[in-house]
Amino acid sequence: MIAPKEPVALRKTVIGGETVLDDYQVIWDGISIGRILRQPGMPSGRPSWSWGIILPIKQQLDWMRGTCSDVAECQRRFKVAWSAVHPRLTDADVEQLRRGVEASKDRPWNRHR
Repeated sequence: MIAPKEPVALRKTVIGGETVLDDYQVIWDGISIGRILRQPGMPSGRPSWSWGIILPIKQQLDWMRGTCSDVAECQRRFKVAWSAVHPRLTDADVEQLRRGVEASKDRPWNRHR
């Protein structure tokens, strides 16, 4: 099991140098491990926020994503799911995720205007 160097944290999603409203990247140890965002156009009375653990090196299973009525509940559910995923990561998995972070810095949508 990889010892957590830091807890998960939310950071506003930035695409093309612009902040996206009601959209957050979930960060662990400098690595984006998922998102929490408001789903536009949801009817009244339906959960309007979604969360998901997104690791390009692992398959996303049904229990690794969901919908909630608010961002705080999404955070709670994300942390519960992450506590099940995290112990399964190896040092090699984390290294592969870090390489992906470095490679993504040159993608057009990650460049600042």
